[in-house]
Amino acid sequence: MSFDSLRIALANAVNDVFPGASVAVYKDDKLVYEEAFGYAETVPSRRNTSIETLYDLASLTKPLAASIVTARLMEEGLLHLKQRVSEVLPEYSATNAGHDELKSRTEIWMLLSHSAGLPAWAPLYKLGKSSREELLEEAARSFINCPPGSNVVYSDIGYIVLTAILERVAGERIDRLFEKLVAKPLGLRKTVYNPLSHGFSENEIASTETDPATGLPLTGVVHDENARALGGLSGHAGLFSVSKEVGLVGNQLLQAYLGKSDCLVKKATAATMLSPWVGDDYCYGLGWQVYRKTVTQAFGDLMTDGRAFGHTGFTGTSICIDVEQKLVAVLLSNRVHPSRENNKIMRFRPVFHNLLVSSL
Repeated sequence: MSFDSLRIALANAVNDVFPGASVAVYKDDKLVYEEAFGYAETVPSRRNTSIETLYDLASLTKPLAASIVTARLMEEGLLHLKQRVSEVLPEYSATNAGHDELKSRTEIWMLLSHSAGLPAWAPLYKLGKSSREELLEEAARSFINCPPGSNVVYSDIGYIVLTAILERVAGERIDRLFEKLVAKPLGLRKTVYNPLSHGFSENEIASTETDPATGLPLTGVVHDENARALGGLSGHAGLFSVSKEVGLVGNQLLQAYLGKSDCLVKKATAATMLSPWVGDDYCYGLGWQVYRKTVTQAFGDLMTDGRAFGHTGFTGTSICIDVEQKLVAVLLSNRVHPSRENNKIMRFRPVFHNLLVSSL
């Protein structure tokens, strides 16, 4: 296999699509390609990136942390997917207008598959709440826009509510749950929440958007405003990692699906997560979007229809798992540095994945 065409495309994307990027590819249970391109920061200084540079994963936190932690807790008997959310969070049945009987029918799987009827987003960070617990409760009290389980609306709020559920049933914060249930079993050393508090320096982390308050880019501080208000600790955003370790998590999930390893989750659990739960063309499993050739844009044209699963992140990140091709593709970038206005990553992602598959 030759990655020359892919390498050229990535090099040409520097300073156009993103300042910097890191790529990792697993094929047939082996890391077959890993390389970094461009810069971890261009403003106010210029720093090169490397394969050891940590990137803000943004919404890749959903499948890699929240979804897998949910699966592990399910395997331990602490929750089940058709359990009503209000059984764990009684406050979920409430809204600012009082008890909501329709909302009380929401089940945990609906949060994972973006079908709970919750809004896509809300500026929780602007509410002026003094504690993380108050913000989690405010998310739980959100109004729903349609009957639970009836429609797919991608929702950060749903995963913030899921964070509260996981922490309530396990009695531990999401970062500690991730470390215990995902990072430690896989030997991950560079996949963490709040990397600056784990001994990483700013020089080891790719910068994201310039903070208007300081005029300096965010480096090691989560880009997502709601996650930042939650202390950097949420199931919807907050993880930082390197491309090789993101790929390792994806590969272990793939190996579980194929029945070749259960060090992360069991085969039946992986099959449950990586199967369609809701939606037709725009279809979700539990934490993962199901690839549909005629609809899914980000992962190009050559992944296996209905047998590939992926996710993207606002900061310019993505992961795709193709179970038929036994392939895991990871692209991490800081496309929001120094500004989120550059969104050429939307055009680049399908080209990246087409070139990758064509290289194998």
